Amino acid sequence: MKLSQLASCLPDCDLDASGSDPEITGISSIDRAKAGDLTFLGSAKYLHLLEHTQASAVILDRTTPCQLPCLRTSNPRLLFARSIDLFYQPITLPPEVHPTAVLGQDVQLGSGVAIAPNVVIGDRAVIGDGVQIFANTTIYPDVKIGDRSVIHANCAIREFSQIGADCIIHPGSVIGSDGFGYEIQPDGNWYKIPQSGHVEIGDRVEIGCLSAVDRPSVGITAIGYGTKIDNLVQIGHGCQIAPHCMIVAQVGLAGGAKLGHHVVLAGQVGVADRADIGDRAIVGAKAGVTSYVEAGARVMGFPPVPEREWKRMIVAQKHLPEIKRTIDKLEKRLAELEAKLNGEG
Repeated sequence: MKLSQLASCLPDCDLDASGSDPEITGISSIDRAKAGDLTFLGSAKYLHLLEHTQASAVILDRTTPCQLPCLRTSNPRLLFARSIDLFYQPITLPPEVHPTAVLGQDVQLGSGVAIAPNVVIGDRAVIGDGVQIFANTTIYPDVKIGDRSVIHANCAIREFSQIGADCIIHPGSVIGSDGFGYEIQPDGNWYKIPQSGHVEIGDRVEIGCLSAVDRPSVGITAIGYGTKIDNLVQIGHGCQIAPHCMIVAQVGLAGGAKLGHHVVLAGQVGVADRADIGDRAIVGAKAGVTSYVEAGARVMGFPPVPEREWKRMIVAQKHLPEIKRTIDKLEKRLAELEAKLNGEG
């Protein structure tokens, strides 16, 4: 595909090629690109790589100088992602039910459904049009999966779970497992609280590998439209997650936590039970939220504080030994002055 043809297929970009129109045969990172590749530069700190890249063309912002043919755009990273879509298509299954799959009674399969080897689908499950279910996945009874969703290998979807359209569940994840609920009894044994609720996942949600979304004792655990969840994430029972949230690796949400829309939780954030995080808040890596984060806030640390304050605290920590020595000297001098004053008295 010529660069000019590629430009015509992509939104929000201008061709800056000075009459050159190279053939583009693939997509690559700027440091590994070869002739025929299209690459991109998304940050000025990698500008030095632009001088040495072997790529035939590059996606850039609208102002950075470049001798190579360019596609100029206001968001190079997004345009690069759209370019990859034109050259790479993920693996898909043939639209058929493999002979080793086991289907229960009254299962409803839409048109073009693909079911791989050793999949088990329980009674009364409803599988929408174009759904793909990869090998060794278990779908419990009364599950509903929306059109075109992809359930990758070795997933387990527990009873009554509802998954919307165009969702992606990556390998090894569990949807609708029992919430962690127990009550201590007079004899000292823990009584398991029945988890009779279910999970509802909106359209266009993506859940990474080995993540778990628990159902509650009563009611619903809800994940809103367009939310993206990374690998190794725990969504506790009864959590309410609004649309378009971004939840990064090793985040843990305790039961009943509530996230507004477009909330970002960076890696290893912990959110306590019933905590409430407002719309568009950003919680930095390894922070711990115990109660409330206001809408639009950017917080870090434990307990969480505004990002700027947290950064000042980190800088101050580096000077603690020096501060301690200064305090020790001042205390010594103060003691000497007090001794002199007492002596004079």
